Amino acid sequence: MKIELQLPSFSGATDWLNLERPNATNHDRIEALKRETKGHPILVHFWSLSSEPAKANLMQIADWRDQRKREGLRVIAVHSPQSEAEKKQGAVRDAVERFNLIEPCALDNEHRIRDDFGGERNALPAYFLFDLEGALRHSSVGADRLDQVEDELDAMLNELRAKHPFCPQCEMFLGAGAMFCAECGLPLSLPESAGPHPYYENHYQASLPTVRLVNPDPLIGRVIDGKYELTAQLGKGGMSVVYRARRVRIGDDVAVKILMGKFVTDDAALARFRREARAAAMLHHPNVITIHDFGETDDDLAPAFIVMEFVKGTPLRDLLSSEGQFPVERAIRMMRGICAGVGAAHRQGVVHRDLKPENILVVAPDDDYEFESVRVVDFGLAKLLADADSASKGAVVLGTPFYMSPEQCMGEPLDTRSDVYSLGAMFYEMVAGARPFAAETVSGVISKHLYDDPPPLPASLGVPRRISAAIMQALAKDPDERPQSATEFARLLQYAGGSAAL
Repeated sequence: MKIELQLPSFSGATDWLNLERPNATNHDRIEALKRETKGHPILVHFWSLSSEPAKANLMQIADWRDQRKREGLRVIAVHSPQSEAEKKQGAVRDAVERFNLIEPCALDNEHRIRDDFGGERNALPAYFLFDLEGALRHSSVGADRLDQVEDELDAMLNELRAKHPFCPQCEMFLGAGAMFCAECGLPLSLPESAGPHPYYENHYQASLPTVRLVNPDPLIGRVIDGKYELTAQLGKGGMSVVYRARRVRIGDDVAVKILMGKFVTDDAALARFRREARAAAMLHHPNVITIHDFGETDDDLAPAFIVMEFVKGTPLRDLLSSEGQFPVERAIRMMRGICAGVGAAHRQGVVHRDLKPENILVVAPDDDYEFESVRVVDFGLAKLLADADSASKGAVVLGTPFYMSPEQCMGEPLDTRSDVYSLGAMFYEMVAGARPFAAETVSGVISKHLYDDPPPLPASLGVPRRISAAIMQALAKDPDERPQSATEFARLLQYAGGSAAL
């Protein structure tokens, strides 16, 4: 075997199984195979119906295929008959189904493929491992060589992860220096040596305020409660400011939300701030920002504070502003993560009441997450359902008009179904690139929430019918007609996503 061997074109295949299409020529099947193997390490294995060792190893090959598919591995089976009886397609097809060979299987009845690989026709089983460029990495012949093949396969995957960007959506490696997948457009998971993805870094940096040379923030450099040194301002809301801070005794970074000084004498604002800490501290979920601490001080500039985990993420609003809209698969994946976090709150009796793209952080893929992950933030308007009756008396309308449910617009008591409406409005915007209800005035937006149906999603977007139906159900005017919680909405998306073509 020459190490210079390149992955053959398989033009000598008598026929193909699992690459069948009506009226397809062998050329069509080979072109489809090229598209399937582009950007992937390839394992080719030769087997036959009469080779007991080869058949015994098929289960192990299937395990490799299933376990490492998410890491880009693609497998090609080649049936190399040892007798005339083994050349019948029907017999091989039955065996393929029995042995769960879902990878493309070439029938090499004339042994042309085996000749291209330079091996003996009766030397089975045989294994050939090729890299991204189609160059032979390793070859082995014999039933007892699987360990060698697996060791080489794992070593090659480790090398690829260290050098090449990877698209988790397409499960393929791309050339060094690539930032986005050429197939689906998703930002790639970069090798650790490349550092953070500039796509997320640029958005993250753009979301920070410009450094001010005059009248700097007086809290920068201040140590709060003797434990948290404020180092930079991250964002500002209606009643609070969020800072990046260093825990003095530990040295790690956290985020500290500080109630603005002008609210120090506002009992209602302070009570709401405490309620946020109480509500969020009840939640322990990967898709919800973790609360570490809460306190009140005598410092007029920082009368009350909440300490949260520091997540270097990009607001969903920033991504929507730059991209306009997301592919349906990406939007579903994000929304299911958002629903998972909000659903955890719902199970604890907490309603967020201000779900919007500004309150969702999108975190770049890393070693722990194949895809982007999301975190739900800002439970500043959250309300415990147990307090709903008493708190609703004399209540004022709180929230963001573009994402408020009809009952929220009316100042009525809210439950989990109001959050579902907000999730539906967000999801609509993620796939359509526009909010479901927009007007020049706040009163105009509220009127549309109360009386207008959301515009149908344009057919040009290619949104599957069941996904569209799930969005419209979440945006129903009557709360009883919506999914009753974020978890139920997520299940509806899972069902719809699994039948996206219908």
